[in-house]
Amino acid sequence: MKKRIAFLMMLAMLTLTVSLRAGSATVATPGGSSLLDVLPDGSAVALIDVQKISNSSLWTAINAQDDLKKAIDKAQLEMADLGLKLSDLQTVAIVFPAGTGKEPTVALNGTFDQTDLIARLRASSKIVLTAEKYKGFDIYKAKTKPDTETTKKTTGTKENDARVVKGRNIDETSFVFYEANTAVVGDSKSVRSSVDVKTGEANSVAQNSRFAEALLQNPAAAIRFALVLTPGMTEGLKSSDLPLPEFSSISMVFGTIDVAAGIDLNATLRSDNPEHAKSIADKLNGLLSMVKGLVVLGGDAKLGAISEALKSVNIVTADADVKITGNLPMDLLNTLLSSPKKS
Repeated sequence: MKKRIAFLMMLAMLTLTVSLRAGSATVATPGGSSLLDVLPDGSAVALIDVQKISNSSLWTAINAQDDLKKAIDKAQLEMADLGLKLSDLQTVAIVFPAGTGKEPTVALNGTFDQTDLIARLRASSKIVLTAEKYKGFDIYKAKTKPDTETTKKTTGTKENDARVVKGRNIDETSFVFYEANTAVVGDSKSVRSSVDVKTGEANSVAQNSRFAEALLQNPAAAIRFALVLTPGMTEGLKSSDLPLPEFSSISMVFGTIDVAAGIDLNATLRSDNPEHAKSIADKLNGLLSMVKGLVVLGGDAKLGAISEALKSVNIVTADADVKITGNLPMDLLNTLLSSPKKS
């Protein structure tokens, strides 16, 4: 993702965990509406309970790793420059538009102060903030200023200071506030699309019945996701190196990731009929057995942890669905995260 302004550092921190409140597929916000209700429809959606993740043992384990902790601390320092902290963020909804190579639209809510945040962005020496009206809403656009450095430039016999631009790539992010504690972030087009949804001129992702059904499977999970597969996507899954099944019959993938006890994965691959589902499950189980056979313990703690984690993976069918479950307990996760000791 191109967006790198400090306003989005909170989202960057979430990606470090590879990551809504318990309830329905609509996510409650202070304004009484839903984060999904202000996002345009798309081909994939994810819902994230930020506080559940940041208060989990998984987050504690991540913070115990020096390299990851440094990255998190740096992110939190940049957030602090804008008067933000991780505890300000409550829930996040992400929608990817149809097609490939496009950035997602992100809706988030929390306890951040809109007025203070805008004031700090305007005062920032690293960001240029502008605003425009669109259908009665203020859409803000934040551009990062290119880095500069002072160099010496000689003209004839006189040496002068010159400011030289080090990088030409300028990140640009748009965002809009609805209720005081709810914002939608993305590129200019996607934020305008969100306003179209808000004013009733476009459909929201909350109106997508397939996503709504999928997201209700486990509403208490830390992360819920669903995506529609296109022929182009399934074609891209083909591999000459691995004996992968034929995924062309899969129309949708959905599931959850929870962090109550390590990492729990629950995913469903929806096929067009039971016969195709069974064929996919059989081939996936064969691939799993092959991988298990390649993992040699040999006294290596991390390989041992991988082997133990693979034992928890279960692949079965239920009518036209392929169900995949697995668990990575905290003790195994800590082994995988631990850095080798330096002699």
